[in-house]
Amino acid sequence: MLLTKLPAYLYWHEELPHKGDGALFHYTNLESFKKILEDLTLLPSSFERLNDMNEGNVHYMNLSQNFMVMYNTDKYIKEKCRIICFSQNYDIKGFGQEGTNHPAMWAHYADNSNGVCIVIDKEAFISKNKDIFENHFYKFEDVEYNFFNTPDDEKIDFEAETKQEFIKKNWKSLFFLKHKDWENEDEHRLFIMGYDGKLSIDGCIKYIVLGRKLFLDNIRIKDLLDIIVNPSSICYHKFTPHSFATMCYNSHGYDTMDIASKILSVVMSNISDPPYLDYVEWLNTEQGYDIS
Repeated sequence: MLLTKLPAYLYWHEELPHKGDGALFHYTNLESFKKILEDLTLLPSSFERLNDMNEGNVHYMNLSQNFMVMYNTDKYIKEKCRIICFSQNYDIKGFGQEGTNHPAMWAHYADNSNGVCIVIDKEAFISKNKDIFENHFYKFEDVEYNFFNTPDDEKIDFEAETKQEFIKKNWKSLFFLKHKDWENEDEHRLFIMGYDGKLSIDGCIKYIVLGRKLFLDNIRIKDLLDIIVNPSSICYHKFTPHSFATMCYNSHGYDTMDIASKILSVVMSNISDPPYLDYVEWLNTEQGYDIS
C-alpha cells in the first residue's frame, strides 16, 4: 500500500482498495478533529465508553473459578485498558469498497456527515509509536462478530496469578468480540494495556475525508485550513489540497473523490491573508503546483 511523503488521495489512481491492505479509517466529529490537528495524535478510549456493553465484561463469567483475580481484572480494564477503533476496506461480491463507504459510520461517529474520516497507514502508525508498543501489551486485530458475544467460559483460561496475566491469556475473548449487529463496521481495533497517553499519527495519514455536509461549507473548511496554514501549527507544510477527499452520492451508493480544487478555491479566496499567501508559495515552489 502506498504512503506518500505528504498525504494524498490515491485510490483509483495508484491503487485499488481491498480488505487487509493496511488502510485504517477513523471517524470523528469536527471538534474532535480540530483537537487531533493540534498535535496530530489520537487518544485511546476507555472501556466505559463502548457501544457494546458486553465488551471487556467479566461479570457473566464463572467468577468462582478465580474470584479475586476476576474482581481485580474488571476494575483494571476500566482504569488501565484502552482502545482505538477503526474501520477498514471491505469486499462486496469480490469488488473492493473503501472504508469511507459506510453511511452508518458517517451518521453515527462523524456527526451525520458533518465530521471527518482520517485514513491512516497501519504499518506507519505502528512504526511511529514503536517505543510505546514495545513497552506495553497490545493487540491490533480484526473484531469478530457473533449473536452470542458474551465470552464463553469454555474458552477462558482462568489460571492466572494477576489481572495482567488473565488479560494476556484472554484478550481475544474479552476485547475482540462484538454483537453481530455491529458487523457492517468491519472494525479493526487497537487494544493497549497500562497506557493512557496519546499515540502519534504524524506522518501516518494517507488522506483525510470531509463529510459531505462539511464539504459544502466553505466557512468550516476555512476553519480547518486556518490550522493547516498556520506557521506555528504542527500541521504546517504537512497537507496539500490533494490530501483531502469527500463522499459523493450516486445511483450505486457512495464514492470517494479528491477535492483538491475545492480546497484550493477556499485557499485562493483568502490569499490576501499572509499565511495563505505563504501556503500558495510553498505549493508552487516545493510541491509542484502551478497556481497563478
